[in-house]
Amino acid sequence: MIAKYTQEGRIPSLLKIAGSITLALLTSFLLVFSFPNPDQGWLAWIALVPLILACHNQRPLSAFLLGLLSGMVTLWGICGWLFGVSAFHIYHALPIAVYFGLFPALWCLAFPLLRLNGIALIILAPSLWVALDYVKTHAGFMAFPWVLLAHSQHSNLAVLQIAAFTGEYGVTFLVVMASAALAVAVIQKKWQGVAAAALIIAVIHGWGFIILSDTSHSEQLKVAVVQPSILRSERETPDGMTASFDRLKRLTLTAAASEPELVVWPETAVRDLGKDAQLFAQVKAISQSINAPILTGASESIKFSRKSDSQYNILSLEQYQYNSAYFITPEESLVAAPYRKRILVPFGEYMPLDSFIPWPSWFVPESSNVLPGDGYKHYALAGGVRASPIICWENLFTDYVRLLARKDTQVIVQLVNDNWFGRTAAARQHNLASVLRAVENRVPVVIASNTGPSQIIDAFGRICDSIPQLFTAGVAMAEVPVAYRATFYTAHGEVFVFMSFSILAAFIIVRVIFKGSSVKSLMCCLRGINLKKEGRI
Repeated sequence: MIAKYTQEGRIPSLLKIAGSITLALLTSFLLVFSFPNPDQGWLAWIALVPLILACHNQRPLSAFLLGLLSGMVTLWGICGWLFGVSAFHIYHALPIAVYFGLFPALWCLAFPLLRLNGIALIILAPSLWVALDYVKTHAGFMAFPWVLLAHSQHSNLAVLQIAAFTGEYGVTFLVVMASAALAVAVIQKKWQGVAAAALIIAVIHGWGFIILSDTSHSEQLKVAVVQPSILRSERETPDGMTASFDRLKRLTLTAAASEPELVVWPETAVRDLGKDAQLFAQVKAISQSINAPILTGASESIKFSRKSDSQYNILSLEQYQYNSAYFITPEESLVAAPYRKRILVPFGEYMPLDSFIPWPSWFVPESSNVLPGDGYKHYALAGGVRASPIICWENLFTDYVRLLARKDTQVIVQLVNDNWFGRTAAARQHNLASVLRAVENRVPVVIASNTGPSQIIDAFGRICDSIPQLFTAGVAMAEVPVAYRATFYTAHGEVFVFMSFSILAAFIIVRVIFKGSSVKSLMCCLRGINLKKEGRI
């Protein structure tokens, strides 16, 4: 009986399931290791091979579950630092992991449903991944464009240059295409697809090296970034606030020796700068002493009155906040309007859909009442250079930064405070997106982080200077070229994403019309029609 069972080629189901799960988890392992930490981006090029092999010849439900498992484990592995946040618990982790696991699950589901194989898999697997990434990053308050596959290539500057045409999605496409081609070679024992994919990737790398070899420079801007490493405990006492401001001042005066044209302090470096006249005067005095403008983050508390009982006309005061950036110049008369953060963190800075959903306190124990700002801001520096701030995770949203870059911005300044996540990989992961934003728009990005790492990134994604250590006070200083021409991506947006959606739609239409027949069958059908017209059949 056992011999007959084996001779018929029936592998015991438990062994087959275990093998598929192992392959799916191997993909999770490779993806986790592709990002900080340990930041081995080369692994991303092969990371999806095990998952594709696991889904090969699976039923739709099995493929879906394998993708879901891999996606959930990957998210936990990369974003395990969330458990260090005091208000985050396992009952938060599970629904979040399931939600973000749905995207690789849907990707895997397509393999059996569309019967992807051969060249179709090599082209459609990356197209579908790009489409799902786009949906994930544009899902309203559920959007979370964190550590996308393109971000794993932040140090692979040659391949990154394609983002000036395609945005980050083009880099993602190449990474997925490499895995798909390798998987097809393993399944079919044919290497033509690998050779074609390798040629495309090699050409793009070569073109990127040529772009990076351009030594011509435009106008230079000297920027100093102050990383004060203000601890949360310091913000809770007057003495702590005084000590942190003294540190900001000392580091700024140290930077002044190099005569910077712009000094940047991080997100929420000071409080209520707009209504604290004494604090404003102190920052203004520092700016005058170094003869350079200071762009600083500031938290602001504002009270609004509203009627809490219309019958008795009773007014109640509600306290709200702005997460702002102030531009302070040496000139006495010049007071620029602050920039206020526009893309807020859901459940952290505001409660989404709170008018419709009564979120329970055990699920969301606390949330700041932060109000969004109403527009971009541009600040004039020496020589007419325009600098524009973004705050915190606004750097993750490609469309938001692209539209900012279209407004003749020559330097993007990102103000960050990631000290909530301690000495984890979160801050380093956060910075990866800014490298992509710089390349996509050919605009330098300056990251001023409270506890690090602070970085000055040129328009090609190169790190000109940085303070890589976390929770270390210091100054980063660099001259960055500005005033590059707008890129194709800046001018035209997500054309590449539209192409990916179009490829998917065309393939699905063909599958539906011809009831699952392949493209090859379609060609045979068309050939038959031509022969009939010619009277040969």
